[in-house]
Amino acid sequence: MSINKKRFSYAALICAEILIVSLLISAQNTEANISIDLTSLNVVRVRGITPKQSNLNWFFLKSVANTDNLGARISDFQLFDEQNRAVAVRKLTDGEYLAESKASAFQYQINLAPLSNAATKAHVSWISDEQGILMLDDLLPQISTNSQSFAAKIKIELPTDWRVISSEKAIGENIFEVENVSKAIFVVGKNWRETKTANLNLTISGEWRFEDAAAAQIADEIYREYVKLFGEIPNGKPQIVLARLPKDAKFGRWEAETRGRTLTIFSADKAFKAQSIQLLHEQIRHELFHLWIPNNVNLTGNYDWFYEGFTVYQALKTGVKMNQIRFEDFLATLAEAYNLDSFQTNKLSLLESSKNRWNGANPQIYARGMLVAFLCDAAMLKNEKRSLDDVFSEIYRKYRSPSNTKDGNEAVLTVLSEHNPLDSIIEKYIKGAGKINWETDLQAIGIETTSENSFVKLSVKAKLSGRQKDLLNKLGYNNWRKISEKSK
Repeated sequence: MSINKKRFSYAALICAEILIVSLLISAQNTEANISIDLTSLNVVRVRGITPKQSNLNWFFLKSVANTDNLGARISDFQLFDEQNRAVAVRKLTDGEYLAESKASAFQYQINLAPLSNAATKAHVSWISDEQGILMLDDLLPQISTNSQSFAAKIKIELPTDWRVISSEKAIGENIFEVENVSKAIFVVGKNWRETKTANLNLTISGEWRFEDAAAAQIADEIYREYVKLFGEIPNGKPQIVLARLPKDAKFGRWEAETRGRTLTIFSADKAFKAQSIQLLHEQIRHELFHLWIPNNVNLTGNYDWFYEGFTVYQALKTGVKMNQIRFEDFLATLAEAYNLDSFQTNKLSLLESSKNRWNGANPQIYARGMLVAFLCDAAMLKNEKRSLDDVFSEIYRKYRSPSNTKDGNEAVLTVLSEHNPLDSIIEKYIKGAGKINWETDLQAIGIETTSENSFVKLSVKAKLSGRQKDLLNKLGYNNWRKISEKSK
């Protein structure tokens, strides 16, 4: 997507000044002024002032999710000392520079034209002729501090027909206090619509088969369901950004990311209203969960198998609980994940898959992660009269910010290992790469498998014992019927 130069005059330029004040351990302040000028397509001019770097290496974020070579967007990088004298700087590679001496000011250009893959809009900064999303993490240099993140004061100036929307704390007109620059997102431009509830804000663009108010209500209901699970509300009101993928995108395709308190979802619509609403429910169930895990726990490392794969399962179960999907849909999704996992020729353990998430292992993290989560849930329900809900709430309670930092894999495996029925599941499927063998587990809860053209299907057995009925009901088997009866 590119800007038509004829539609842009100098009067239609967008300029933004972002004043960044870092709260460093040394108590020094970092102040930067960032301007955005779109008169030459999407090339953005960035200028900043900062305390002298403790090292001479300056670098930018090189990749996000499956988007690489972000440093290639940077050009004309310059450094200056406190007397505004130029500091010699040498480009090492795209997005990485070596200064001859310490510098306190910088300036450069960054091309924020939307990338050819439209799905990247959910993960990196971009600006088109009418709208844009600024993600400070890839927009600014990775300024070295003594802590993992730094706070900032952000001032954004826009033309009269553009606006800025953010979950960051507003302290004046287009002025924001940002607690963590690496997680700050600003929606800019026009033709964005806002709908607010008591718990969250929805910013939406494009035409959909559902009303904005209905989408906000769906998000609010899911949010309240997760508050019940975790027992508290994360800091700050979440911001959901929902926008359309290009018209040629496949029905139902979507890409999303939850960064800080902002959920960014880019999606194609579905053919019918009911399907469209169901897809929205699926997207928000998954992304809202991330406000708690991993975004508000102090866990590090590659434990994507848990905060993505296990979250897919928990979101699916929540869909049944909230009467958004039927139990048959729940089983069909599990069967689909099983078939996908079975067809993988180079199986990896979940721990290894997380290390290779963006090198082809992404499907395993989601499919296999969901299956293992289901097996854990079933084993806990059967043997302990507890469920995976307890695992999620315990992990959040133990490691919620601002607790001490801990390796995510170690933390999650420690909590799972406290439940004896999960020992074999951990060894076979999380640490190991064994084929999912779930026949015994399925039989115990009253589910049977059938095979058709090498594809497995799941269904509830015709005859169930009292114990099987009880376990199925805890998974949501009769939830649809209960809600239907209650509504009569």
